[in-house]
Amino acid sequence: MSETEQEKEKPVKIEKVAEDTGELIGKGIRKTWRIAKSFGKGVLDSLEKKEEQKSASNCPHCGASVSTDSRFCSRCGKKL
Repeated sequence: MSETEQEKEKPVKIEKVAEDTGELIGKGIRKTWRIAKSFGKGVLDSLEKKEEQKSASNCPHCGASVSTDSRFCSRCGKKL
């Protein structure tokens, strides 16, 4: 750059750069938080459904299929 080009450029205020950078970082953090929150909710929902299915249809001791109204497992005989 020649000296005349440098003279024509206006100096950038550090406060403006900091403000712009802060806004970009803030937007990124908010977006990341929303993604993490929705991912976490999806994982928890999935685990809860899996637990419900497991406890409702499988023996917790041997894993055999049992009816939901059974009190004992027909395979291992343990109390449900």
